[in-house]
Amino acid sequence: MQKSIKYLAAFFVILAALVIYSSFSNIKNYYITAIDGAVEIWQGRFAPMSRKLLVTLPGAQAPQQIKEVYLKEEVFPLVFNYYINKADALLDVAGMPDFEGIEFYLNKAILFGITDDLRKKAYVRLNSINMMTLQYKADVAASKETIDGFKTALKYLKKAVLLDLDDSQNKLIKQKIESIRAKIAKIQEPKPSLPKTPAATPSPAK
Repeated sequence: MQKSIKYLAAFFVILAALVIYSSFSNIKNYYITAIDGAVEIWQGRFAPMSRKLLVTLPGAQAPQQIKEVYLKEEVFPLVFNYYINKADALLDVAGMPDFEGIEFYLNKAILFGITDDLRKKAYVRLNSINMMTLQYKADVAASKETIDGFKTALKYLKKAVLLDLDDSQNKLIKQKIESIRAKIAKIQEPKPSLPKTPAATPSPAK
């Protein structure tokens, strides 16, 4: 009887260990589903055979041959590139770019940047968008041609120069800062006083 209880207890311990192992393994599993013109990415839950929806990518193209299970290293770059392409598409639109929309997609991409190179790729774009946004705000403020407008423009440009920019971008922002400072100095420089007109000398009485 005692042996039977020991065997039964050992069986449940082994079963529990298998369930836990299977649950941990399932978390590492990812699944791709193509549905209604979108691609769904699912991730395994901490439970055997259970899964949760991770992200939906409208308009994305699913792999031609969908495998039963994917690894994180296979799925995350797919999602990363999807968001990068969405950001690039907004940037290519004619007229004023949707800076907020572009920034939204780039921040989404960063979440799925599984390598340093991928994250750097997104951050470079994000810094460029932030620079363009600040530069646009500075140009609008400076267009008022007032001291307050120029000072507001300088605030935006000083924020831009703190970004991780490349050499050409950094040079452009610094040139704009110097240009704004020159305009402020020109407005503030004292204007030359006009020469006083000599008082008329009264003519001698006749």
